[in-house]
This record gives sequence, C-alpha cells and structure tokens, in this order.
Amino acid sequence: MSKLSQAVKNGKTKWSGLSGKKKLMVAAGVVVLLLVASRVPGMLAEKEPPAPEFFFEEVARRTISSTLEGTGTVQPVNSYTVKALVTGDVLSAPFEEGDVIEAGKVLFQIDPDRAKNSYTQSQLNLQTAQEEAGKLNVTAPADGQIVKIHYEQGESVNAGSLLIELQDRQNMLLKVPFLTTEAAQLQPGQTAEVIMQSTGERFSGTITEISSVQQVGTGGTLTHEVSILVQNPGGLTEGVFATAEAGGFVCAGSGTFEYRHSEQIMAEVSGDLAELYVKEGDVVSKGQSLLRLSSTQVETGLRNAQLNLDNAQAQLDEYTITSPIAGTVIEKKFEQGDTIDSNNNASEMAVIYDMSQLEFTMNIDELDIGKLQVGQKVQITCDALEGEQFEGYVSKISINGKSNNGVTTYPVTVKLDEYGNLLPGMNINATIMLQQAENVLAVPAGAVQRGNLVLVQGAEAESDVEPPAGQTTPEGYVWREVEIGVNDDSYIEIISGLEEGEMIAVPANGMDMSGGFGGPGGPGGPGGTVVVTAG
Repeated sequence: MSKLSQAVKNGKTKWSGLSGKKKLMVAAGVVVLLLVASRVPGMLAEKEPPAPEFFFEEVARRTISSTLEGTGTVQPVNSYTVKALVTGDVLSAPFEEGDVIEAGKVLFQIDPDRAKNSYTQSQLNLQTAQEEAGKLNVTAPADGQIVKIHYEQGESVNAGSLLIELQDRQNMLLKVPFLTTEAAQLQPGQTAEVIMQSTGERFSGTITEISSVQQVGTGGTLTHEVSILVQNPGGLTEGVFATAEAGGFVCAGSGTFEYRHSEQIMAEVSGDLAELYVKEGDVVSKGQSLLRLSSTQVETGLRNAQLNLDNAQAQLDEYTITSPIAGTVIEKKFEQGDTIDSNNNASEMAVIYDMSQLEFTMNIDELDIGKLQVGQKVQITCDALEGEQFEGYVSKISINGKSNNGVTTYPVTVKLDEYGNLLPGMNINATIMLQQAENVLAVPAGAVQRGNLVLVQGAEAESDVEPPAGQTTPEGYVWREVEIGVNDDSYIEIISGLEEGEMIAVPANGMDMSGGFGGPGGPGGPGGTVVVTAG
C-alpha cells in the first residue's frame, strides 16, 4: 500500500473515531476559514484603488511668463590696469586709492631725462632733413624773365648744375658817380633823371642806393656811386651808356645800364627733374616755383627723420602715465620716490574700474539661445544683498559657443545701469523675461495633446474630432482643436477654441503631478480640481 493511500485510510479512521459533537465543531471551523479567505481579495482591493485617468479643471484667466534663468559674476563694463613701459624714478603720483578720476588725468610722472635728449636730437635731425628736402623745390630768387632752361623734364641733375638763367629786363639799373659833397645831399627814394648818352633821350628814375665807399675819380676828384632804378621803356639793354642828374647836381661821370637782376639758378641737390612749371620767356615773381626735383635718398631721409621723431615723442610720452578711462582707483602700487627698474618694469602700477555700468556674462543653452534678443529685460538678485532686486538688459549675444559633454552654450552679456549696492565680484542670479501674456485664457500645459487637441466637457454632438492615439474619451466630454500662444512650465495660453469657465480634462499621464495646478481652477480656485479614476 502506498504512503498516500495509507494517509487517506488513517484520516478516515481518525474522522470516524470522532464523536458527533466534535465532528460538528470541526466543520464549523472550516466554514469560518472559507469565509475569511473569500473576503481577503476584496479587502486588498479597497486598500489599492485604481490609478486616475483624468484631472478636470475650469478654463480661467491668468498671467503667463516665459523665462530663462542663469548665474554670473558682476564686473565693471570697462577696467584698465596701468603698467609702466619705461624705467626711472617716480617723480609724482598725485592720486590715492578710492579716488574718482577723469580720463586723461596724470597718474605717474617718471623722470624723462634720457628720453628728452633723444627727442631733442631727433628734432634736429628732422630739421636738417626738411631743409634738404626743401632744396628739391626750386623757386625764383627774384622777379624776372626766364632766359634759359638747361634741363628737360625727366633728366637727371647733379648738385651744382646750372638749371635756369633768370633776368629782370623790365627794370634797368644805372650806376653813376657823384661828387662826395653832392652825394651827401642825396638820399634813396629821391627822383633822378637819366639821359641817354647816344640819343640824349631822358627817363625818370629813382635812387635806390648811395654807396658808402668813397672812390677817386678823374683828376683826383672824390666820388660816391649812386644806383638809379629805371623802368625799361622797351629798348634798353645791358651796356648802354647814360648820365644822370639828381637834386640839382649832375653826375661826375657816365655809367652803363645793367639788368636789375641776373641770376643763375643752380641745383643744390642731385635728383631727377620731376616737374617743370615754366618755359623760356615767362615772367616770374620772387618765390614762385620753377621746377621740382625728385630724390629717393632725400625723400627717404625725410621720412626716416619724421618716423624717428614720432618714436622719440612716443617714448617721451610713456614717462607721463595718464588714465585712459574715467573711473575709480581700485589699487595703487607705486608711490612718489619709488624706482621702476628692470625687475619691475611693465608691472602693474594701478588698477582703475569704470563704475558707470556693471555687467556680467551668463551661459545659455543652445536650445534656448534663439529665444533671446538684444535689449530684453533681465531681473537680477544677489544672495549677498538679500531682499534687493535689480534690473538689466541683454547687451550682447555671442555666437562663439563652447561645447562640453555634447552640450553647447553661448555667452550672453547683461548690463546694469542702476546697480545699487552691487560690487564687482559679487555672484548674482538672473532671470531673462522671454515672453509675457497678462490676463489671458490658460489651461494646464498637459491638457493640450498632439494636434493641439483639448478634452472639453460637452455633448457628443459638439465635435467629431478623433481622440489622440492612445487616449480615451470620458463620458460627456469631446476633443476640440485650439489655437495656442505663450507657455511657461505649467500653463499654456489659449488664443481661440475655448471659453472662460469651460471644464476641461487633463490626461493624468500628460502633466506634472508633483505640484498640482494652483491658482484659478486649481485647489482653492473656482471649480477646484476633480480626480476621476477608472471604474
């Protein structure tokens, strides 16, 4: 006999051995156990209700703001670190830390003796080069007529070469002797009469000079030479003899006419005849340009001399250090009497901040950078200044992005015109207002499903719009297409398709359950939030 058969046989034997009263008690216990077992599934079901499918809320008006947040460190818009580029003793440093200074204020004066010597020598060199370059432009030394031009344009000329012959043929000069006693009674500017010796023709002239040198004339007479200027009537030439009368006196001898000016114009430097401004026969005035020579050597020397002077001036200027900006002195590291030597040359001497504006830079994700525009307002707070708020604006959006771990960010600069107690170096929190819509119809963001569909309370006949894939339609609700506008993290603007006060259903799997709705239509608001569970 098997063990199972033996156990059954033993069980029957034990049951049959019980009295009637004991059999009744055992049967009752079994019934109770069966009843308890049948109740357990129901009890467990009451402790774990089914998950909700929809949340319901009224369409209400509210203000929706779309923002971006970031952090940064405040810095002055403009700052400058003063550095010495020369060595020497600091003669003066007329400022202190904390001073507010204007642009151009002298900060440090360093002993410039060596630079002054170099500058003076450069000035002399430039003056010499300018004089040499001035010789390239040839001018008329006096009034006269061009008699002969010895070079043509383009030809090379050596220093000392005869360039042009110039004569003043319109004015003739006659020099005749007068007795010393008579000459003493004459004076320049006095009228004289000139008599042509060959024809006896008379011309009026003017005494221009009475020589102070006494000469011995014919027969041992003592005379002085008197110069008389006569305008050429047209026929006078050099070498023609004439006499003169002046002041009632007759000259003691005859003289010959000569041109007032007869000049041989020479080249003072070598070069090429670059430009010729006159031709033979032209009448010119004193100082008038006649021709221009070109010389690479002379012109290069002039440029180099000017460049050397400019460099010497720049070096001299470096001994006077001025502030390039208006601002506040943050640090002063050298004082009057200190020495700047090769060990500390080019070291920091002072730091200046332009505190008229502060700014900071915040990094914006590549997904959001397209939402920003220059000029957008920025709300700013600072942990170090609890309770204070500041306002700035986006002044620059850089396109020089930086990537890190597959994410690209772009630096955005924000300026503050009014910054109160903010100081450079303070860390701030910034909120950029992207869009804002006030007093507009809005629903929870999760209420709008793909295709801009919203579940709205109403009769089945109101709409024949098919529900989004995977969504059910509660009894008494229909899907309606809407036009949407601005949105934030929780709500979205409804431009058209819904009316204020209408009840909408929000799929439970399409919204953030951590914070609820709040405000109108949320807990404590009109209509409240209704939770529907699967039945």
